[in-house]
Amino acid sequence: MVRPVGDIPVETMARFAAAEARLYPMVMVDPDGYQLVTSLVGLVASELRRDCADLAAVFAHRPELISRLPHLAADAGLSVGGLPVDAVVDAACALRCRELGAIG
Repeated sequence: MVRPVGDIPVETMARFAAAEARLYPMVMVDPDGYQLVTSLVGLVASELRRDCADLAAVFAHRPELISRLPHLAADAGLSVGGLPVDAVVDAACALRCRELGAIG
C-alpha cells in the first residue's frame, strides 16, 4: 500500500511509484530504451530544478511538462518514441521531490 509522504498525496505517491516501476526496469531488457528514459527524465528534472522550488510548484508544472516533453526532447536531439510521456514526467517529479527532501 502506498502512503502519503509529508505533503504529497497518496494518489501522487502511487503515480510516482507506478511510473518508476514501469520505466526503470527497462535496463534489464532494453538498455537503449533505458538510456533514452534516463535522458528524458533528466531533461524534465532540469526544468523542474529551474522552475520549482517547492512541492506545490512541482505538482503545478506536471500538466505543462507532459505537453512540452516532445518539444524538450526534440530540442535536445531526442524523441520520446513510444514512451509514456506522463510516466517520464512523473519519474522526474519523483526525483525532484526527493531532491526537495519530501521523499526519503
